[in-house]
Amino acid sequence: MKSLRSASLLRRFSAAFLASALAVVAQTPAAAPTKAPTDETILLNPFDVTGGSTKGYMATNTISGTAMNTPLKEVPMTINVITAELLADMVPADLIAAMTFNASITQTTRVPISNRGDAFSIRGFRNRNVLIDGVTGGDYIPTQMIDRIEVVKGPNTLYGQSDPGGLVNIITKRPRGREHLNVNLRAGNHGRLAAEFDANQPALDGKLGVRVLGAHTETDGYRILDGNKSNFLGLASDFRLGKNTTLVLHGSGSKTEGIPSQRSTFSFEIIPADLNGDGKIDATNVNGVVENSARYNNTFLPRNYTSATAATRYEQENRFLQLGVRHVFNSHINMQYMAVRTTQELNDSFREFNTFTAGSSDANHSADYNFNRTDAHTLNSLLNFPTGPLAHRILIGGRYTYDFNRNNTYALRALGTTPERDVLAGLIAGGRPIRLFLTKADVLSGVKYWLDDVPSRTELRTIGTRTGTNDYGETRVGSVYATDNVSLFDNRLKLLGGVRYIRIRGQSTNTAGVKTGVFNDQSKTSYQAGSVFDLTKQLSVFGNIATAFNPNGFDALSGTFFSPELSRAYEGGLKFDDLWEGRIGGSVSLFNIRKKNVIRSDFNPILFRSDTEVSDDESKGWEAELFFNPTKNWQSIISYSHIEAKVVVSRTLAKNLRLEGAAPNKLTFWNSYGFNAGPLKGLRFGGGFIVARGPIQQFGTSNNQLVVENGYTVINLFARYGTKLAGHDVSFGVNVDNLNNVFFIRSRAATNDPRQITFSTSVNW
Repeated sequence: MKSLRSASLLRRFSAAFLASALAVVAQTPAAAPTKAPTDETILLNPFDVTGGSTKGYMATNTISGTAMNTPLKEVPMTINVITAELLADMVPADLIAAMTFNASITQTTRVPISNRGDAFSIRGFRNRNVLIDGVTGGDYIPTQMIDRIEVVKGPNTLYGQSDPGGLVNIITKRPRGREHLNVNLRAGNHGRLAAEFDANQPALDGKLGVRVLGAHTETDGYRILDGNKSNFLGLASDFRLGKNTTLVLHGSGSKTEGIPSQRSTFSFEIIPADLNGDGKIDATNVNGVVENSARYNNTFLPRNYTSATAATRYEQENRFLQLGVRHVFNSHINMQYMAVRTTQELNDSFREFNTFTAGSSDANHSADYNFNRTDAHTLNSLLNFPTGPLAHRILIGGRYTYDFNRNNTYALRALGTTPERDVLAGLIAGGRPIRLFLTKADVLSGVKYWLDDVPSRTELRTIGTRTGTNDYGETRVGSVYATDNVSLFDNRLKLLGGVRYIRIRGQSTNTAGVKTGVFNDQSKTSYQAGSVFDLTKQLSVFGNIATAFNPNGFDALSGTFFSPELSRAYEGGLKFDDLWEGRIGGSVSLFNIRKKNVIRSDFNPILFRSDTEVSDDESKGWEAELFFNPTKNWQSIISYSHIEAKVVVSRTLAKNLRLEGAAPNKLTFWNSYGFNAGPLKGLRFGGGFIVARGPIQQFGTSNNQLVVENGYTVINLFARYGTKLAGHDVSFGVNVDNLNNVFFIRSRAATNDPRQITFSTSVNW
């Protein structure tokens, strides 16, 4: 009852705040239009947020909330920014590591498993995708191309199929205004090696900027069989055709190959349990879990376990191309057009022992091929003009996205269909040492199961069983949107209103080239409204209401499409900026998000089919982010989130199921201190910790609701020393991740890495 009152109070607060703000506008007497001053600054690039929009770890502006460069304190929603300086201090190995210190985000995938999908849980809801400069970009993004990461909390009218929990938008690196070359070398335990370069060259009297980035990284990993190698090359260029026109180019590609050890890692365990407390353990179903087959995370596997062999491999290639033009017509009208193509290709094979039942687990040999391509076209027009006492920044735009997705999987399972078992038996009869079952006793007695033979990728695709009959799917998303950012009372009150019409069409094609199923064509209009009011120069209050929409798939039982997903989010809170002479900034917010008609379909590793459930979900709670810089050389970030996320209405078995990835309580802290004078000049050190408290749900369906992570605490440290050698700026550094060497399950049996020590050297020319 208390939680219901809190949710109701939050909704009333948001609605009342917006209504009062609009009432103030309606009652303000009209005034004669004012002529813009002749010395008014013209914002030449309102669609770019790189450059001087940060103060160390503390960002001042955002591009993701409104699709135009806007001060964070003027956006009526919570936006967390991971700045370039923070990324440089953390030295994250991948995107997942870069997101670790955000309090309301949790990993929800194990890689490599696909190119697209929901990699993170944000405020309790799995995000639909990761964006690169506002366009879908896949789950694997090289850290070398990242300038900053912006996490927008709640649904947004600008990005189509954004989930109500929020979205992750990667802002890529752009050319700088001066000649520059940086070379960075790293080495660490577990065979970690990296070499990176970043070269920037302006030309044609500053009209042309070219930035080239490249990297090679590799690691042996920590598991019995592990490791990967990756190469990256990227080019970013800006060319000013004239005073007011700029051409934009960004092209990059990366290739990673190795052993799919995370895909083949931790197995689960069946531990029969008396779930209803009646003193018996039988086939009773308790909230979707059958007592005699209750499934948990494994209790006996060693930390370095993997079911991979030297013959299980993966290759992943990503390509990104962005072409665009920006034009300033005058101080009132700006326009941007961007065309983006991204492709991701994943080719892998793996072996899994999914679940130990009565001490034994059966093998699943699989080969996957994933290919995804996205073509996106975005046109935005920004209009700046006054109407009486109101100053408007209106964004009108549209986006068209075409997604092509091919996913082919072939399998040979020890307990699969009769043809699968016969094929495996034939291979074994021919002298192949292929393991069909792994027992708990094998693991504990040291049997070298990682030396087993496995069917090759070619064999799996030739004699394996294909899962599903669809060859590829196509989705076309078209949307038009308009937002108006209004300011009045000398910019003390900011109002945001937005509306988006979106149409989503999709269909699959089978292996015979025939369109399958019913063409899915659904559309909806969503809205967003918010307001920020400055109580003082440093303190403001904000509130917003937003809706989101996403069509669901075809229901074979009813012969119709499932009802579409609909969501509504409320948020209200405080923002503070430049407190204590600029030393303190941040935000505190309360939120309530409801999503209806959620279709969750998760793979059942025992039955080798998908379990589907239909529900309404709710997430509510609060989060805070505090930037505290006690002195000029000391920076710190503290963030905390409390999330209650669960199924509230179930049409199947899912009622009261916690939402996947949502940590009920998570606290993160990061700080650094540097010496600018004295004998320690050039030394900078710091670090932080993450404290997560569970239970953190690992899967999205009821039969897996006992597979949880109970919580963990991780400590990271770093140190840098900068000096000059031969006239060049040189720095030496060390990072220690997971100093306390804690072990936990990140998500879906994806385990965390043990202690990693990395030494680095950076030279600037």
